[in-house]
Amino acid sequence: MRLLDVGCGPGSITRGLAERLAPGLVVGVDLSRETLAAARQDAAARGLTNLLYEEGSVYQLPFPDASFDVAYAHQVFQHLREPGAALREMLRVVRSGGLVAVRDVDWGTATYWPLDPWIDRFVEVHLKTWYRNGGEPRMGRRLRALFNAAGVTGLQVTAAVWCYTTLSETVEWGEAYAERLLTSPMGERAVEYGYASRADLEAMAAAFRAWAVHPDALWSFIHVQALARKPG
Repeated sequence: MRLLDVGCGPGSITRGLAERLAPGLVVGVDLSRETLAAARQDAAARGLTNLLYEEGSVYQLPFPDASFDVAYAHQVFQHLREPGAALREMLRVVRSGGLVAVRDVDWGTATYWPLDPWIDRFVEVHLKTWYRNGGEPRMGRRLRALFNAAGVTGLQVTAAVWCYTTLSETVEWGEAYAERLLTSPMGERAVEYGYASRADLEAMAAAFRAWAVHPDALWSFIHVQALARKPG
């Protein structure tokens, strides 16, 4: 089997696929040269000889038609301005009868406890910034329509709930978002677009950190998976 992981990032999922599919070939594609360099080092350290990484865009995948048996994208389509074009390109590089699989979150289903006005403010600002960037934070609910428009066969759409309820889970989640608000484009763009001030970001980060260690903390949302075949 030949499998393509589109938007693979640091390869945390890609290497798991390579381990499961050995000796089949797994190829990860991403736009970030720096991220791919780290992913290659990780693959080498693990001795994964059936795993390759290539730099490229989902809109112009650097492979001939019908190069793969499976094309997969995890949490990628939510960031795309043209998800339909991306899906068509994934289908192009898959053989007739091959599989295309996409999984994306639906931020419209996010729920948490205990409530905090600064976390509510974060969700509001986060979604506004996401849309301004050209993405779709509620992509999960659109996957069925997206796949139907692409003319696939055997479409299966399912959903899974991600739920953080243990102390280790809530601390990891809360700290990750606090850090991203203060040090990544997530916060920088919100300030640039005028949706929040730096002081707002600091208050949101503090709220996440306080929420993360609360004994009643819970965070959950739905992720939608679409799986289909390229018509033969």
